[in-house]
Amino acid sequence: MSQRWTKVILSLLSASLVFSACTKKYSNDDVLPSQYSPSVITGSDNHIVYAYNPSTGAKNWEVNFANSIFASPLVYGGRVYVGTVNYLAPLGACDTLFKLNSRTGAIVKKMWVSGASPFSIKATPIADGKYIFLACTNDSLYAIDTGTGAVSWRFGADGPLVSSPTIANNNVYFASTAGTVYCVDKVNGPASGNVPLWYYTVPLNSFTSSPAISDSFLYIGGANDSNMYCFYLQVPGLPTTGLLKWTYKTKGAILSSPAVVAGKCVFGCSDFNVYCLDTVAGGLNWKHQTNTSVTSSPVIYNSKVYIGGLDNNLYCLNVIDGSTMWFYHTNGSIAASPLIYKGTVYVGSYDKTFWAFDAEMGTVKWTAVVNGQMQCSAAIEDFTGQQHNSQISGYTNY
Repeated sequence: MSQRWTKVILSLLSASLVFSACTKKYSNDDVLPSQYSPSVITGSDNHIVYAYNPSTGAKNWEVNFANSIFASPLVYGGRVYVGTVNYLAPLGACDTLFKLNSRTGAIVKKMWVSGASPFSIKATPIADGKYIFLACTNDSLYAIDTGTGAVSWRFGADGPLVSSPTIANNNVYFASTAGTVYCVDKVNGPASGNVPLWYYTVPLNSFTSSPAISDSFLYIGGANDSNMYCFYLQVPGLPTTGLLKWTYKTKGAILSSPAVVAGKCVFGCSDFNVYCLDTVAGGLNWKHQTNTSVTSSPVIYNSKVYIGGLDNNLYCLNVIDGSTMWFYHTNGSIAASPLIYKGTVYVGSYDKTFWAFDAEMGTVKWTAVVNGQMQCSAAIEDFTGQQHNSQISGYTNY
């Protein structure tokens, strides 16, 4: 009798285990892990940040803010940082840097910079280590802790900052609309008394171009004097740096931020030309004439220069001689800078369309139509931990 009941109990236990195993594996009630695709992320003056699948153009998410977006989004550490401008506020101010979940677009934190005068964020921030470096129109550069949002240090410049900072050699480099280029220690900030490591002032000039750094030199364009500048970052035997190496005079304002690769400095100009200078002596390698001003900043990829024009064209030029490889005519001015990722060129236009082109052929892969003009540049979140960000501000390309 006890043997029979033992067999029955064992049979019931076995059936229970089988049933439990089946339900764990196949039950429709189980919550499956969420699947997220990579995103190409951009913003518009319609107050919305969009995230699209880079391959298909399918929308992953969007976030509607109350303010216009000129600065390019920054993707860093699984987060998207977005600065905005509110022209209805006093002085057009908006002193909030928004921190989003890069997978869903959910707002993680609103990072207010308290204790400062009202300002706008027109420059794309840059990140390194645990800090976001934010250049603002209240003449200040902030180092902000990415976790707490607290300001680690602040540097007061001699004028509004609308171009994006650049990091190299453990320092942060940036420029003001009052015509000064600065270098500040990225960890400790300025020395006591708001003293930078070095600075260089060009009287009566204005810098809205963002600096580019290559091979221990800094390159930046002047808005008022039409000069492209090259500065030494380090001079052997001298305690100070930031000495001028050369200048090149164009015939128009340089709002475009230079791209520097393999001894070539490429930038757009308001005199209707794209220039390529030799980085050693600052001589002209070539210039390519367009139909109107070029305020977009170039990207160099596979020996080609990609740059937008206010003549509605996206240009692909040979970096060796400036000849046209291809161009595509959109229905609006292109002030934004292109972003290239896995053989695709992404750029927004004033025709209220975000475009994806084949980088080699110039054919359209997909488009996304939005209800707003686009002048900020895009960024990529592909979950690899690598940064695929624009180094420049959308505003500086206006």
